[in-house]
Amino acid sequence: MSKFLQFVTGEITNLAVGYLAGLTASTLVSRFFVKKGLVNLWGLAAKREAVSKDNYEWLLFGASYLIGLIVMVCVNYGMKKLRKPGSDHASEAP
Repeated sequence: MSKFLQFVTGEITNLAVGYLAGLTASTLVSRFFVKKGLVNLWGLAAKREAVSKDNYEWLLFGASYLIGLIVMVCVNYGMKKLRKPGSDHASEAP
């Protein structure tokens, strides 16, 4: 039961971290940019930088990739710090 509980806890943590990374990326892009459209008169009445839909999607993709990469590196570093030096089974030779 302990392995099952560790698996479920790990999956919940992974989903939460992934969700927060995606939410951060979308908030970051939407804070500085807005899509051109009828609502903001195709960028004429926008208070933020208005970009086309394609450029907005590419900015969102790039931001989510970069933030996801940073989160992954931080989690990997944190997990290495939490592990005990003697419990690293990956580095043992067969």
